[in-house]
Amino acid sequence: MAQGVKLSLALIARNEARCLARCLASIRNTVDEMVVVDTGSTDQTVAIARQFSANTFEFPWNGDFSAARNFALEQTRGGWILVLDADEHASPALGTEIREFISGKDAVGRLKIVSDFRRNNQVLRSQSFVSRLFPRGARFEGRIHEQLISPLPRLNLKGDLWHDGYLEPGKSERNVKLLREELENKPGDPYLLFQLALEYSGLQKPVEACRCLKQAFDALRLDEPFAPNVVVDYLYVLTELKEFQTALGVIQRAAAVVDDFPDFHLACGLFYMNLVRSNSAKYISYLPNIEKSFKRALSLGESEKHKTVAGAGTFLAQYNLGTLYHVFGDASAARRCFEQAAALGYQPAREMLQRL
Repeated sequence: MAQGVKLSLALIARNEARCLARCLASIRNTVDEMVVVDTGSTDQTVAIARQFSANTFEFPWNGDFSAARNFALEQTRGGWILVLDADEHASPALGTEIREFISGKDAVGRLKIVSDFRRNNQVLRSQSFVSRLFPRGARFEGRIHEQLISPLPRLNLKGDLWHDGYLEPGKSERNVKLLREELENKPGDPYLLFQLALEYSGLQKPVEACRCLKQAFDALRLDEPFAPNVVVDYLYVLTELKEFQTALGVIQRAAAVVDDFPDFHLACGLFYMNLVRSNSAKYISYLPNIEKSFKRALSLGESEKHKTVAGAGTFLAQYNLGTLYHVFGDASAARRCFEQAAALGYQPAREMLQRL
């Protein structure tokens, strides 16, 4: 470790002039050095990095994120390394927490990444924990959606790392190509199929996403860490495609395993709502499941166990429960739900209150 360099930032970037300054500004007072590895930018990415006194290096892009990240790790001098992407930026609370974390025992810090994304023409926010802070010696594996390899224990940090890259066009096509190439080496891998489905969803290709999620769901063990998210995303796309019988089978198989996940119950509530609407005479027996699902999500509250959508256990469940009561003429119960969702800042609930 170089003298005076305890914590190094390692960042790879390509054509990130839109957001790189925001990222570096958010973390420069936390780290002792910043290393930016450019993989072929044609914009002002490198110039911006140098404006922040970052050590800049070039790495010819070879379609392998782990190779680029590991090259960046090799250029750092700190005993601890923080990995960020250019379309992320750290909250002040996270910066303070990072410095406290590296003064303790060796462990891998899992940062709370808060991502904005689109679903059904609405911008939602998800939260997940990803290993990004670690002592020197760890490496990455995997061409895309690379994983950190380290025997050290992993601990969650509470400060937010904000991410808006899912709202930017262009990256999904690249990721689809890389994931399909990776699947040639690992055919039928449920995690890669799940990630490929996410990219197809971002490209508004639900049929392709559904095909990948079916293969992932059929192949995975339900005790795998990402299994609850496969189940939830599969339910959403089956609902969108009106594949109701398949969705009922997914719920039957997975319900006991993911019962503690509010996102699952929110997805179930929305599914049952669409199911009953599709043919009320045929599916009326499922009507109580709508209220039951939303109430179960609310009883669980917000979760940090899996990748979760913000509000799944609070304002989204409250809003949809209010919508159910509104449809059935229970104005007081509907207002109560909308008020609780609005109090948490959910704008559609505020709009509903104005209409009531």
